[in-house]
Amino acid sequence: MPELGKRLKEIRLTKGLSAKELSHRSGIARSLISQLETGKRQSTGIDTICRLALALEVSPTVFLGSESIQAPTSNYGCSKNSHYNEDLFPFMVKEENQPFLRLAQKAEKAGLSPDLLEELLDIIVKLRSAPPCPKDSN
Repeated sequence: MPELGKRLKEIRLTKGLSAKELSHRSGIARSLISQLETGKRQSTGIDTICRLALALEVSPTVFLGSESIQAPTSNYGCSKNSHYNEDLFPFMVKEENQPFLRLAQKAEKAGLSPDLLEELLDIIVKLRSAPPCPKDSN
């Protein structure tokens, strides 16, 4: 088994996590975690490494076998602020959700408050679910 997969499995088991739990925490597909751990996949991108490291609370370099398994003293370029809701982090790290995050960023830059955004979203949802207006027959 390649070093990456071996270390990933070792760390995951040390932390007492199943592959499913790690998948949920990291936003990485369980199948990819399994492929890495079994050696069916030899490498992966730095984004995946960062997401796994954040979910396991270790330095990304620990997967190379150069460090002991312990909580990192630095985020090593990966970030997960402590105030994130645990359910929100998996949403944030999934690539397909990035457009929603960009919209939130754009709204924040425009000075829109979260409360106003929520009100606007409620209005949009109501408008989309309302029956169409009858056409004027004049």
